[in-house]
Amino acid sequence: MTKAKYEVIISPHAEGSILSAFRYIHERSPDNAELWLKDLYSCIDSLESFPERCALARELEYFEEELRQLVFKSHRIVFYIDKKRKAVRVAYFVHGKQRAVGEPIRPDTDE
Repeated sequence: MTKAKYEVIISPHAEGSILSAFRYIHERSPDNAELWLKDLYSCIDSLESFPERCALARELEYFEEELRQLVFKSHRIVFYIDKKRKAVRVAYFVHGKQRAVGEPIRPDTDE
């Protein structure tokens, strides 16, 4: 029996973050940037099958959707599963050290 696949949709916001990270890496190492981007999209494409395998994201407490995350190197791919439409929607692509999307900035920090 073949497992049904999900359509993977990347939001414009996530695409912009991916492009920004790619440019940063490309300025320092063009060869590594190309490989990094190829590997990133392979990782994102893996969400077509069994996206529920991924852990719940830190952003979960700030949004109504059940946000999950897939870690890619130093970044997190934050997404939610639209089971009705059989789609995985990548909402954010963030560096692992960044605070969670939606997390309020605390006055005692510089963030």
